[in-house]
Amino acid sequence: MKKLLIIIASALLAVGCNGTKTYVIEGHIDGLDGQVIVADINGQQEFASVLSPDGNFSLEVESATPLFATLVLDGQSVLPLFLEGSPIKVEGDFAEMQTISATGTPANDAFKEFNLKQWELMSPLMDSESPEEEIIALIGKMQEIMNESYLANKDNLWGAYLFISNKYRELEAEEIIEAIEAYPKGVQKMEEMAVVREYAEGLLKTGVGQQFIDITMPNAEGVDVALGEIVKANKYVLVDFWASWCRPCMAELPYLHEAYKAYHPLGFEIYGVSLDEDGAAWKSTIEQQNMSWVNVSTLQGWNTPAAQSYSVDSIPANLLIDAEGKIVAKNLRGEALAEKLHELLGN
Repeated sequence: MKKLLIIIASALLAVGCNGTKTYVIEGHIDGLDGQVIVADINGQQEFASVLSPDGNFSLEVESATPLFATLVLDGQSVLPLFLEGSPIKVEGDFAEMQTISATGTPANDAFKEFNLKQWELMSPLMDSESPEEEIIALIGKMQEIMNESYLANKDNLWGAYLFISNKYRELEAEEIIEAIEAYPKGVQKMEEMAVVREYAEGLLKTGVGQQFIDITMPNAEGVDVALGEIVKANKYVLVDFWASWCRPCMAELPYLHEAYKAYHPLGFEIYGVSLDEDGAAWKSTIEQQNMSWVNVSTLQGWNTPAAQSYSVDSIPANLLIDAEGKIVAKNLRGEALAEKLHELLGN
């Protein structure tokens, strides 16, 4: 019994009185004579650092949740680290950065395997002028490897990183939340995962069949225009998120013009929400492209409150609202907009 109590007490001390865990990162880098830093994944927030005159190092990072991190050697960000367990072992040669790898946890082991496969694909093409078709095929194969790695690592931090970085965009809102809840509790509590959950919950609130969220923004003359007033005055309103610097948005303009010309007389309006920051560029584009519908912007770019209200994280994006304020369709690209309006309004 006494031995059992000692084991329990030791475990509690390892976790820490405030619920934090200690992640140990240690290793040897040939040719390294400088500072070793473990920072956040963007390299902006330092978690721990130590000087390594002989290439050997050991650092500890305390956190209440697992962490996406990066290893910075002598001022250079060289390797993602996944702090989900201990110890994490780092090895390699400072003169050949591609040899540096981390092992010791499922996520770091999986990332090393992924990196090796990617390097095997890319290395034959590094020193030659490759035909475009070979490069396209290579990108496709790299994507396949990434998909395989994601599917094989949904229970660890490498899979979570792939999910947060890109994969969640391929899923519906309910699927995103379901995927999040399949991860360990600690991973679910990570700040990055909370952002994705918030995005998914926003999608649920603004999905087809939901009531629209009213927004009020200034037009090019500085006059506030409420979306609710435009909805009341028309049979259908397309809320179109765009920006003058967005080439795919500009490619959609002919389809918007076509739909507006045909269906505006029948009760169709466009409420264009620009994510521009440059007011001159926004106004110039409206004039040059003859965008005669309602155009509004706060000139806050991705921080535009309307984009956050509707969980818009890429453009072009749009949603179609009926006279009762219900969202009846989303992301009508190309001819799909005119086809939907023909279904709803005839002509």
